[in-house]
Amino acid sequence: MDYNNIYNFKNPIRHFINIDNLIFPTSPASIDIDDTCWTKPIKFTIRKNDNSFRTLKLPNIISLTCAYEHFKTFPHFDDPQQLDISHKRLSVRLNTGDFTIGAYDVQLESDFKELCVYDNLIKLDIKEFYGRLYTHYLDFNGLPDRYITNMNFGATNGLIMGNYLSLYFAEQHLSKISYVLENALAEQNIVCDFTYFSDDFYFFCNKENISKIIQIFYSVLDQFDLQGNENKYEIWDYEKFNSYNVIARYWKKLIAHCNTHYSSESSQNKLVFINQIVYRISQLYDEKQKKVFINNFFKTKYFRTLNLEKFITKKYDYHQLCYIFRTSPESLLYCIDKFSYMNNFDKNEVKKFFKIRFAESLKTPFHEEQLYYFYAINELELTDILADNTELVLRSKNQVLISYYLSIHLFSEQDIDILKNNTDEAYWFQNYHLILYTPNLLADLENSVLSYLIPEKCRPVPNEKSSAVRRRATYMDFYKENLSNGKALIQTINDIENAIHEYLDLRFEEEEHLFIQ
Repeated sequence: MDYNNIYNFKNPIRHFINIDNLIFPTSPASIDIDDTCWTKPIKFTIRKNDNSFRTLKLPNIISLTCAYEHFKTFPHFDDPQQLDISHKRLSVRLNTGDFTIGAYDVQLESDFKELCVYDNLIKLDIKEFYGRLYTHYLDFNGLPDRYITNMNFGATNGLIMGNYLSLYFAEQHLSKISYVLENALAEQNIVCDFTYFSDDFYFFCNKENISKIIQIFYSVLDQFDLQGNENKYEIWDYEKFNSYNVIARYWKKLIAHCNTHYSSESSQNKLVFINQIVYRISQLYDEKQKKVFINNFFKTKYFRTLNLEKFITKKYDYHQLCYIFRTSPESLLYCIDKFSYMNNFDKNEVKKFFKIRFAESLKTPFHEEQLYYFYAINELELTDILADNTELVLRSKNQVLISYYLSIHLFSEQDIDILKNNTDEAYWFQNYHLILYTPNLLADLENSVLSYLIPEKCRPVPNEKSSAVRRRATYMDFYKENLSNGKALIQTINDIENAIHEYLDLRFEEEEHLFIQ
């Protein structure tokens, strides 16, 4: 199993982290839960909307893998959609760490059909769903909830977001809510259909039932000690829904337009897709749609197999391309390698863009975008930009990025001294790399692990019990073995590129399979 996709599901930062590189006990499932303890996750913030962010929490590796090995045989663990096949909107693919290719299009087609049958679509959601999920409400099939609470410093009120285990148990709980909701609607003789994706519920109904459905939804949530987000709901009819959901049509038009202006024989083809992307995103309603459109175009097999050596790059291509990157920094993961390999792509034309945007990103709380710029700067070999931003990186609280700076030795001795002061367990990810890439800390390995990596709940205390010694040994042995063998938790730049290529290739295989079917 690819632990990377379990450790971070869906979020592209999984391409930067290499849990599979580590040396684990012969069987993580053999680790006794009593030989582990509460551990603190690290915080990693990602953009939610234009100016707001969502906090992911990356759990201790022993805690995550131990829990996974015990839960992986649970019913429909690899596809929670099967827990409620009638109502869940999308299924997962653990091999790609993403949702199933093509499922969105199938669901969208179903939505349009439903909006021909019913008057409206009502979209409602659950307020702070993950944060309000108490672990004692979840079904662990007789196993102690410590497998989950150990990942969140013992907290029972809420699941940490980002890992696949949390997603699975959230989906398991949503299936129960769905069952009660379906019965409540039937008892009120309300004719409607509903589906849901995570905590977003989609009700297809007629006008006279809108207020009743909203009331029933909130009432059912109350039975589970949850609340609806009363200030966040949408009502759509067919025309509004059709005018909003135009992305799939735009992709087809963009590719068709490019094909008419491209000749496989010519070495003078223009990069017309850049202009077309800028034009098409100007027609979209919101920033989320623009990002989805840009990212998914660069993920297509059409783009990835395009021979860019057959194209010429015009001056205006550079500023349009930079605008695309600024609109969706994630797109850099799926295209910057191809531009970096173009013989006639002048990297100096985009150097100022990356210099300014990387520095500005470090002043924001959006850690994932900082990584995207960092990756692109390395791919384009503009690495002198990196040394100019060490102070901002130190202040960013981005432990993954700080770990990269440690790996390429960009911090001064003064910077290292500042990092050495962060002994709280919450800094374990960057501290692991602080030890790995600081010779004097690595030379005194046992004391370094004890000072920086041993969980707070099993650090030495006077007259401690033998159980505390065993717990500490679990983490001490794991960290010492991996550090002494030079095992990093972060991917090299080449390995990031390879991981992204593997992810895209798996997507293409899945698309071809769907096409054959």
